[in-house]
Amino acid sequence: MNTKVKEAVKCWASSPTWFSRHPMDTAEFRRAVSNLKRITPTPSFEEIKEAIMFFVSDAPTMLGTPSDIPQAVHDFAGKIYNKL
Repeated sequence: MNTKVKEAVKCWASSPTWFSRHPMDTAEFRRAVSNLKRITPTPSFEEIKEAIMFFVSDAPTMLGTPSDIPQAVHDFAGKIYNKL
């Protein structure tokens, strides 16, 4: 796993509410995107997806946690990758 990518998304993906649209979670999501933009070469979709999954796979289940975690991770990785 690319440790730079993992560290870049940690601020957002390590939160148990990573999927939320709460302003704090949205701010951390933007921070993660900003962190990833600083990495060269640009991380691949798969690297981003793998880094997010590293954190969310063991995250506690909260109210509103997506029922299909792998699909949610795929979707968020796509959103992030498209912003890079």
